[in-house]
Amino acid sequence: MKANFIPCLVLLLIGVFTSGDIYAAIVYPVAPDGGQQIVYKNVRSFLDRNVPCLSERGLHIEQIKIAAPYRDYGLWLKALASGHMLSFAQNSGAWVYLLMHDTNSVGMEELMTDKKTGALKFNGLYESDFSNETLEALHMAEQLPQVKKQDYEIRRLDCAPLLFVAVWLHEKTDDIIIPLPNTFGRWLAYHPYPEGEILKLLKPEAEKKMQERPGMV
Repeated sequence: MKANFIPCLVLLLIGVFTSGDIYAAIVYPVAPDGGQQIVYKNVRSFLDRNVPCLSERGLHIEQIKIAAPYRDYGLWLKALASGHMLSFAQNSGAWVYLLMHDTNSVGMEELMTDKKTGALKFNGLYESDFSNETLEALHMAEQLPQVKKQDYEIRRLDCAPLLFVAVWLHEKTDDIIIPLPNTFGRWLAYHPYPEGEILKLLKPEAEKKMQERPGMV
């Protein structure tokens, strides 16, 4: 049985024709080969073994589509406290694959790039892990004038010590950061921030956390 794949720029495609018929979209990076096959094999195994993460939803493998993946980037407390953000964001090597049923996400799988071989390997399958929140952020992003004018690459951005997770829309000369809930009232969920504004919010949080726990980076 063949895997039910959604090619890059089909699922979650956000595009319009602007003046001159230029097609603007949220785009996905080119992932290493074989990732969707690995995800499909793992999802089918979870369903066959009735692992509650997916089986309790009553879904069959034929009903689940695998979205084109995006990369994960991490932020360091020390960099944030020093006033640095996206230029210091570290590619974690993880690729995030949303698992879709109709237009909703039913989970996500994360694959990690092996540092020695470059091959992808299983790193976790989750029922949620911000999957539906990511969809909501992308739906909101459809309406942004910047996205209607130029391409943005979707990325995940996070800083675990600050409980900060966001959709990062990256473009060579512009970046949009959309925090995902729960924000605990510190910043607005689903609000599009430029880098400078979100850094002003994260910097004092990073300084406070480093004072509470010296040695954290």
